[in-house]
Amino acid sequence: MIHPPDVIGKYAPDAVIGMIGGGGGGGHGAVAVGGGGGGGDGGITMAEVAKHNTKGDCWVVVDGQVLNVTTFLSEHPGGELAILTFAGKDATEEFNMIHPPDVIGKYAPDAVIGMIGGGGGGGHGAVAVGGGGGGGDGGITMAEVAKHNTKGDCWVVVDGQVLNVTTFLSEHPGGELAILTFAGKDATEEFNMIH
Repeated sequence: MIHPPDVIGKYAPDAVIGMIGGGGGGGHGAVAVGGGGGGGDGGITMAEVAKHNTKGDCWVVVDGQVLNVTTFLSEHPGGELAILTFAGKDATEEFNMIHPPDVIGKYAPDAVIGMIGGGGGGGHGAVAVGGGGGGGDGGITMAEVAKHNTKGDCWVVVDGQVLNVTTFLSEHPGGELAILTFAGKDATEEFNMIH
């Protein structure tokens, strides 16, 4: 065993975004996932949103909804800069001035990852986040995990925990490829053999 059992909590605690489950539960594709910004049913804090303020990791808030628009940036008809100006911020006022009310649901429904709240609720840094892959307390489905299989959007499963390791890839001591091989998959067996 090269790494101790607490390696994820010690070196990539913000990577834990939830648990594998069958989906179901609450509506709107919301799933309980972690990120260190609040908790449980308390929603995602603005402090957590503020951490996601780059082209490679871009969240914005519109009408109380938290949107992960990282993969949508290149598709935005108004250009990336129009969104990046509000990366990690509440863009409600400016957004509503130029967009019809149904535009998010129509063009970027999978971008909605949760609602703004004060945090609190469930423990371990969990925040209410979604991705269109199930919902509520039902956990994140493997079908949803499988959608996140690129260097720019990389999720893996280890011991039932869903990890968003996108920003950790470049920091992994064993190199990016060691993780990317399991992007969108359950890496438990291999992870536990090495770590």
